Amino acid sequence: MTQKVEISVIIPNLHSPIVDKTIESVLGQESDVPFEVIVVGMDKYGLVDRFQEEVKFIKTQKPVPPGAARNLGAASAVGEFLLFIDSDCIASPCWIKNHYSLQQESRKPIIVGGGVDFPNQNYFTLADNVSSFHEFMMHNKLGKKKILPSLNMSLSRTVWDSIGGFNHNPAGEDTDFSLRALADGINLVFNPTYFVYHLPSRRKLRDLFQHAFIFGLYSIKANRKYWEVLYVPLLLRYNILTILFSPLLAFGVIFQMVIVEKLPLRYWHTLPMVFLIKIIWCFGFARQLRKKEEHD
Repeated sequence: MTQKVEISVIIPNLHSPIVDKTIESVLGQESDVPFEVIVVGMDKYGLVDRFQEEVKFIKTQKPVPPGAARNLGAASAVGEFLLFIDSDCIASPCWIKNHYSLQQESRKPIIVGGGVDFPNQNYFTLADNVSSFHEFMMHNKLGKKKILPSLNMSLSRTVWDSIGGFNHNPAGEDTDFSLRALADGINLVFNPTYFVYHLPSRRKLRDLFQHAFIFGLYSIKANRKYWEVLYVPLLLRYNILTILFSPLLAFGVIFQMVIVEKLPLRYWHTLPMVFLIKIIWCFGFARQLRKKEEHD
């Protein structure tokens, strides 16, 4: 008799060169919980086809944003719980078991986010990872958060239906999703030990700056209704101030990382590059603010 699927693992994919490694890390989990694996998107390398018997592959006719891909996967999922991982990540061996245990133990509906770890062979890739995920690195304490990253996130079907899925923006969809969950009274719980390895393909300076600009351009912090809950400073509420004071704003992030979050010393050599990345983010963010001001 076939066991009922408890967890649906959903992987958005847009031609990732390591999506097969992602799938292998999920299929090889140390867990007795019945689960299914759903990959959504496009795969020009044909890596997903190797797992035809073990993976449900929802092919899209054109590239879709990661949020839209996750929504398609969720619509096809049969599990009581949804677990998201990105196609440039490798799941730690007990990843499913840990997420499922915490979901089962919680008396209230929650969204669970796990830690992000990464290798340090390439300086630019490491700096990009530190810049993007410093709040979710392994040295951070477990506890409640206002935002959780969608590359390592679990929630029940009930919570998913309540929130309504991800938006279709090219970036920042997890921040929007998290804040809508908070507004719905759902706690966001972070445990760094439920980690994934993040292995993005960004290895050139141009890639880092483009990534930072896009994330600034689509940051939810430009939405006025979230200014108070996210403590958005005055300097980030006007496009001219954001540009003029971008070095000060970037330094503020560095201060947060080193003093408040206690970034381990072994990552300090990335801080000059992180500083530049955050300045570029400010320019993308200022572009978004300017568009909003022109529209108003």
